[in-house]
Amino acid sequence: MKPNESTKAVSKKKEKKNFFKTLVGEISNHKMITLIGFVLVLVISIVIWTVASASNVIVAGGSTSVAQVMANITEQYKRDKKEDILYNSLGSAAALVGVKNGSYAFGFLSKDVKSTPTQGDNRANAQQLWDDYQTSRFVFARDYIVLFYHLPTGSEINPNQQSLYFKSFYGGEGTALIKRIYTDPNFTWQQAFGSQLVGSGGNNKFYTLTREAGSGTRDFFESAVIGTKNYETNQVAASNGAMYQAVSTTPGSIGFISFSYLKTIIDDNRLGAKSIAGVIGKNITTPELPYRVVENNLEFNPAYSLTRPFTGIVNYRGSQFDKALAFIAWMLDPLPYAKTKKYLSDGTDNPYYDSNFKLSVHDAAYWYIEEGEEPLTFDDIFFRKYNNNTTFAKSGKATADEKVPWNFRADYSSIWDTILQKFPGQYQAFPGYEYKGLEN
Repeated sequence: MKPNESTKAVSKKKEKKNFFKTLVGEISNHKMITLIGFVLVLVISIVIWTVASASNVIVAGGSTSVAQVMANITEQYKRDKKEDILYNSLGSAAALVGVKNGSYAFGFLSKDVKSTPTQGDNRANAQQLWDDYQTSRFVFARDYIVLFYHLPTGSEINPNQQSLYFKSFYGGEGTALIKRIYTDPNFTWQQAFGSQLVGSGGNNKFYTLTREAGSGTRDFFESAVIGTKNYETNQVAASNGAMYQAVSTTPGSIGFISFSYLKTIIDDNRLGAKSIAGVIGKNITTPELPYRVVENNLEFNPAYSLTRPFTGIVNYRGSQFDKALAFIAWMLDPLPYAKTKKYLSDGTDNPYYDSNFKLSVHDAAYWYIEEGEEPLTFDDIFFRKYNNNTTFAKSGKATADEKVPWNFRADYSSIWDTILQKFPGQYQAFPGYEYKGLEN
């Protein structure tokens, strides 16, 4: 072996060692990973990494909630661009670790990357990712978290309402109620929902479910819904699929799941549409379901409050950055979906609307919708907040009443800036929708 080849081999061994060491640290913060699950993570990582390192495959990894979308769009990208992308779905924690140390060209999290530093967050916030690792984050779709349940035997929903509902979360009355459901082992369905529930099964206690340690879906549930990491649960589900199976077969159970399982829940005669909880959001007085029925089709309900971004992170110093950026540009492009929307979010006419345009399999947005996720348009709050021009990214405020900006350093560039610079003329800048800074 030549000296330089020996050096590369040693370097790769160090990278693998550091990856697994840091991954353990990220996941162990949740204090709930089992030995079997950890061993499985190690085995899968070693196999995938070994195969990928021997080829020219672009390696990515992260959230299990994003896995099915990634399976479809990477396959389509391979057909269109002849580029192989291997997605390793080991959870959101693995995405942060892999991208930071260069093992992944990019990664996906089914949650937000923290805007401001907080103690004990393992440098997982956006500013420190950029400062310490030249790692940037972006958002490519939104997901709605669905609270769903299997009514206890003998109980029914009050015939005057569509389903059970919670009052507002994010620290509101809904947060207090779900916290008691998960922390009080003697709390009953009747105590929780009162007149919303009729029948003889109200005295049953709750069977609660949560997701596995390292799950972005679980992180969102704990931060936005229940408001704590300290709670007991009857069962830990290792994926969205496992969560669905457990709730669908267990009367008296309650859990949370990605919007992509909505149709599956509705079509299940053990559950159905009445098993999806409504939520009363901020400044809204009536319960909102995560979906609307429009011409017999299920569509996203923008009034539903439990939404989260599907966040991507990319290492600007990675050896595969150029190839990764080309893929990200294609999957992030907001124009195809924007062409299908007649109105902007404020109700005004959309200048990019094209009544003759139909999304095709060659558009990444087609696959998001196919798997139950909502693509972004250029005026979407997530696109404007995370992906737009440098001035906006530096200010960190999407609305005048947003409390905490992240105040990036002057050398920070948003992902859309980078795309426009790297591929001039190929993608549209949407100049009419750039953030110009707060009036005052």
